[in-house]
Amino acid sequence: MKKKGISRQALAGWLIIVLCLGTWGLFHVWTRSMAIEAGYALSRQQDIRERLFGDNNSLRLEISTLKSSRMLEMIAKNEFGMRMPDPEQMVYICRDE
Repeated sequence: MKKKGISRQALAGWLIIVLCLGTWGLFHVWTRSMAIEAGYALSRQQDIRERLFGDNNSLRLEISTLKSSRMLEMIAKNEFGMRMPDPEQMVYICRDE
């Protein structure tokens, strides 16, 4: 008597095929999710980079403003209480050339 239905070898073959396809599917989904995560991380880093460039430009502008002679004079007078020296306090140095 012959059995009706699928033989054990055919069932094992189909099981192997299904396991391989399932493994491939899981690997595919995992790699795609890793690529998406990497994209988000890259986007965050680019946002940070842009913010830091903006901060750097602002600080460079502030440095150039603070280096101006008018600003230095104002800070010296207001914050440190300095004033222009009297004529008798000045010392002139001549440079021999």
